[in-house]
Amino acid sequence: MKKKILIVAGCIVIIFLSTSAHGAEETSYMSANFLGLNAFINSEATNSNTPVTEYSIEANPGFAVGAAVGYDFFGYLRMEGEIAYQNNALAKARTAGGNIVLHEDIDSLALLLNFYCDFTNNSLWTPYLSAGLGPALVNVDDNTGYLGDSHDSVFAYQVGAGLGYAFDKELTLEFKYRYFATTNPEFNNIEMEYATHNVYAGMRYSF
Repeated sequence: MKKKILIVAGCIVIIFLSTSAHGAEETSYMSANFLGLNAFINSEATNSNTPVTEYSIEANPGFAVGAAVGYDFFGYLRMEGEIAYQNNALAKARTAGGNIVLHEDIDSLALLLNFYCDFTNNSLWTPYLSAGLGPALVNVDDNTGYLGDSHDSVFAYQVGAGLGYAFDKELTLEFKYRYFATTNPEFNNIEMEYATHNVYAGMRYSF
C-alpha cells in the first residue's frame, strides 16, 4: 500500500517537472463527472476474530460522480479540489468454507486534491494525465451482519488519464479513466482492500 501511495506522489511530481511556463492565459474552471461507472476490484479481507480469517469480497459494478473547482496554470498544468462519490452493491465473500452472500452497499465519499498535465496541441482534442490524493470516508451498509453497518476514515489516492474536446474556449467535453484506491478500511474487525476502476464522461467550464 505504501508503495502505491509513493507511486501516486511520484506521478504528481512528474506532472510538475514536465511543465514550464510559456505565458499562456491562466483561468479558473468548474467541472462535473456526471456519467461515471466503476468496477470494484475483488478485495482481500482478513478477520482475526473468526476461525476463517481470510476472505475475498466481491461487489457488482456501480456508479461514480464528482464535481471540482480548479485553476489552469499556463494552459497545460491544472490543480483542483474535487468531491467524489461512488457506490457498489456488495455481492458475496468467498471463503475456504464456501461463499457468504452479502447485501446492501459499499460506498465512499472523498475530498481530493488533483493535478493534471494537459498535452496541448493544434487540434480540438487534448489528452491529459492526472493524479490526486486526499481523505475519504468509506461506508458499508450490510444487512447480513457480516460487515455490518459501519464506516471508516481512510487515505485515498487516484491516477488516471483522459481526453478533452473543446467546443470553445469555455466549454470542454471530457472522457476520463481513473484507478481509485484507499488505505485499508476496517469494519467490525474485518480489514479489507478498497479499489475501483472508474470511467467518466463530464464537462468542464472555464471562466
